[in-house]
Amino acid sequence: MLTYDYYSRVEVPTMNARVVLHYKIVSGTAPYQFRYRILVPNVAEGLARAIQHAPLVASRPMVPPLTYSKRAFALAYAMLNFAALVVLFWSVGELVARLFGIELSWFAVAVSAILVAFTFRDHYYQPWSFWEGALFGVGLLLIHQQRLWLFTGLSLVGLLIRETSIFLVLMLLAVVLPSYKSRKARFAIGTLAAWIGGFFLLHYLVGYQPSTYFLETAVAANREHAWYALLLNGLLIGIVSPLIVRGMETGPQLIRRAALVLPAYFALLFVIGLWWEIRYWITALPIVVPALVAGALRTAHPAAASSDEVRGAAARARSSIEMHESADARANTENRN
Repeated sequence: MLTYDYYSRVEVPTMNARVVLHYKIVSGTAPYQFRYRILVPNVAEGLARAIQHAPLVASRPMVPPLTYSKRAFALAYAMLNFAALVVLFWSVGELVARLFGIELSWFAVAVSAILVAFTFRDHYYQPWSFWEGALFGVGLLLIHQQRLWLFTGLSLVGLLIRETSIFLVLMLLAVVLPSYKSRKARFAIGTLAAWIGGFFLLHYLVGYQPSTYFLETAVAANREHAWYALLLNGLLIGIVSPLIVRGMETGPQLIRRAALVLPAYFALLFVIGLWWEIRYWITALPIVVPALVAGALRTAHPAAASSDEVRGAAARARSSIEMHESADARANTENRN
């Protein structure tokens, strides 16, 4: 339903502009601010060419300069958008299930879907927004599971999606650097170095084109739409922001530390972004939604122990039980002997 809603509200009214920018990216002629976000458009290009051979699509007319029809183009992006939303919602639900319990995971998925649906406005071609949110969700899960090699690979994939994936790497640094002498901290620094190296290599291989978007453009546009931007952001997050802030202060350690990257993320968008394009919140949802759950729980049960304390107590209880069981087993073995 969300995939079709995005298609009808965002893609259909701006289809011709989407086709033009897509073609510029895959042909290497896009302006600076778009030309390095190569993964999603090129995957869509391959899908569209394959879909064009399907019986229901083959008869549709080509759309120069593309080698396939608008229907193939729309279906390719619909498949990618659907996959990204599935990964995003699954990762948020799985993260909340691991941190707070399976019952609250369904609530988290529902909240995520409502928030994502509200962002379907005021842009025409930003297919990487869904995938960056999905990457952040999967990245948090990998950090929680301590699967750091997979996280490094994920961060390099993110580099091909959008340059703001640097905040995914900074999120790992924020989580592990309190133990700055640990192996995890060294690994995080190595991941950052690999991302920076990949960034410059990508720019070298793709080449340079002048930008058509400047700081002055953003400042003028944001001044003109300031009240509209305030309204949209307030409707999306403002009402529940006290719960989100409380969750970032009192929630699980993973969420508290990952949230440390959000001020830098939104500071960057404040300077160069268009404030009314609230799709930027999709990237932050894997942090914001668990923080919202944590804040709501703390508000409903102010005297309750934090989830970190609960998990720690449970781990100590399991350890104690295992020790007693081991001692009983040794005693039984000695008695038999």
